[in-house]
Amino acid sequence: MNYPSAMQAVLRLDESVYPAIMAENRTVCYCVVNILVFGILHALFSLYFSSSMMAGSPAAEPLPPASRVTIILVGVVVAFFMHAGAAMFLWVFSRGIGGNTSFFPVYFNLGISFIGLWPLAPVLAAVQSGINGTAVLLLLFLASVYALAVILFGTKSASGLSMVRMSTAMAVTIIFVTCFLYLWL
Repeated sequence: MNYPSAMQAVLRLDESVYPAIMAENRTVCYCVVNILVFGILHALFSLYFSSSMMAGSPAAEPLPPASRVTIILVGVVVAFFMHAGAAMFLWVFSRGIGGNTSFFPVYFNLGISFIGLWPLAPVLAAVQSGINGTAVLLLLFLASVYALAVILFGTKSASGLSMVRMSTAMAVTIIFVTCFLYLWL
């Protein structure tokens, strides 16, 4: 199964594609590519929206190319850390309610599912840069729901849980991470 057809199946919420990817030994490659592209997309859109936001400011100067590259690299690193943390929490909570005890299937399937986050990257960057309106917030909501659905099917495939149990594990993960971020910020 080549990359485009595999990712189309992932985006169609086809849970059977994950074992097929694993059987062809492409799990790691697809995982890394999807996280890498998400990190680059978010960083590029963050640069775009922050520069357009500061365009009216008299003190704003264009960022030098080295700074832009650094911001993109940091965005990629943050995407990989975000993936690892989310995988850990999803694994802990899915394992806690009877899911697969192996960490790496959840880790890699979550990474493959990051393709569902690609449409979220520009909208999230816009909201983070202060652009908000009804249309942007609606797009953020819709892109988030879709990304969560893609992730749900990917991690469900890895954990071996039923839809109800995996949804519960995912909800607990979201609540836990939200509370953690609230306390941290």
